[in-house]
Amino acid sequence: MTEQLGLFDGPDLQSPRSAEAALSVRESRRARRLTLRMVPPHTLEVVVPRGTRPAKVAAFVAANQPWIEHARHEIARRYRADSNRLPSRIELAALGRIWSVRYARALGPRARLRESPGVLELADGAPQYAGATALLRAWLLRQAKVWLTPLLLEEAAALGRGPTAVQIRLQRTRWGSCSSTGSISLNAALLFLEPPLVRYLLVHELCHLLLLNHSARFWKRVAALEPNYRALDRKLTDAWTLVPLWVHER
Repeated sequence: MTEQLGLFDGPDLQSPRSAEAALSVRESRRARRLTLRMVPPHTLEVVVPRGTRPAKVAAFVAANQPWIEHARHEIARRYRADSNRLPSRIELAALGRIWSVRYARALGPRARLRESPGVLELADGAPQYAGATALLRAWLLRQAKVWLTPLLLEEAAALGRGPTAVQIRLQRTRWGSCSSTGSISLNAALLFLEPPLVRYLLVHELCHLLLLNHSARFWKRVAALEPNYRALDRKLTDAWTLVPLWVHER
């Protein structure tokens, strides 16, 4: 439902090779207004309604330059040069749980992960534990499928309308989405967020089952279930820096 337009040719924007976070522009059929958001691990994105004039985008970027500089600072702080190292500790705030991560050399090339209460043990025979990231991502997906789907269905019961299907994936640009067929997709990285933010995202996507847009009627539906949605929506926009870099690696 969206089209990628690439890098915006405007004032004070950096190329992808720059040390600063690049700023890209994405045209969205569903967008009603211009918005800025972080896209991990090192990109900022302007989402614009279809047909928005470049001059309007340039003015929006100029007006929001303080936010852009703050976001770049946060990205540089969060994703510093050594942040791609494998984690020694994983905290899933949505669940209120923490795991320590231990690494060992395996005799063979195949990587393995074993979980015990509060501990993840990774054994890998490849150089620099090359298979560990894929195992951690697969583990995160399993956790998300166990926890997020029941939470979504619980909120759906309160709304009186449920999705036709639920998909859990790891995504770089969306916390969640709802299709025209009523299928809801959730980002497994939601588990790194605090419970109020997770609940807001679930409520937001469920309300799209009633209205597949961001009209005033849609936000009225959201407000009925979550009166604090404005503040939570702003926090969700900036929450990408809470997701560790290893989650985004392929």
